[in-house]
Amino acid sequence: MVLTALTQKQQQVVGSDGTHYYTYSFTYSPGQTDIIPAVGDWLDLLSLNNSNYASCLYVALNNGQLFPVSYLPVRSPFYMLRVYNGCSDTVSGTFIIGRELFQPAKMNVAIPSTMSVNVQSPLDSSGNLKAGIYYPLDSNNNVKVGIYSPLDNLGYVRTDVMVKSGSTPYWVTTLLNNQTITSNGNTSNINVPNYLHFLVLIYVTAVSGTSPSLNVYLNVVDEANNYQAVPIASVTNITSTGTYYISATNLPAGYINVSWTVSGTSPSFTVTITLHAKW
Repeated sequence: MVLTALTQKQQQVVGSDGTHYYTYSFTYSPGQTDIIPAVGDWLDLLSLNNSNYASCLYVALNNGQLFPVSYLPVRSPFYMLRVYNGCSDTVSGTFIIGRELFQPAKMNVAIPSTMSVNVQSPLDSSGNLKAGIYYPLDSNNNVKVGIYSPLDNLGYVRTDVMVKSGSTPYWVTTLLNNQTITSNGNTSNINVPNYLHFLVLIYVTAVSGTSPSLNVYLNVVDEANNYQAVPIASVTNITSTGTYYISATNLPAGYINVSWTVSGTSPSFTVTITLHAKW
């Protein structure tokens, strides 16, 4: 899994219809998955290196169901794209990520060459904002930590109560790494007090046995009831190799874990499981 920053986007001029868009170029190897933190109102495909790949390259908006890019364009607000290359070859191309914007009419405003000092924005003799009750500055002209704009130790503004203890907005960890599963089991409890949105990716690379079947569960751990694990999402009846996922959103939990059950005669699954979490 690769988390991709939109460093390749190209901001376009807002058109007369109040829209703008940016493009995102991609290249994915067979079986590769990706999460793109993109914000948009509509999605389309600008180019693809082979039109036949439109039926095996999949995309999902937010935590929705994956669908082939042959269904594009789609018009629906989103804050994240998930991509999976189900083709047997490397796929490359370009997405168009669009926004719907209101474009106000232009106004001619006469601005004085020197801004007058007033109570809300007091300036010093050099034209710099004075430290005061509304905009307290330190000796380096940086905004001081305060009740309205608290900053962390790196100088970034804290946006809500979840920004604490050095938590990053996005976090990923490997729960199982190419592990052979032959019986029921679970991971240890995972402390996730700062996150609300979860994606569990399950990569099954080998299956053996007679009528083997694998179920995987994402569980909330109930701290108020002896840390009992309660399933809240699952993927069941896995009988062959492939990539599977579980997603959950707006999940107020202090601890979660992942568990699995197997059935069949001498069942064996080789599995890698990764956990992805966002505020």
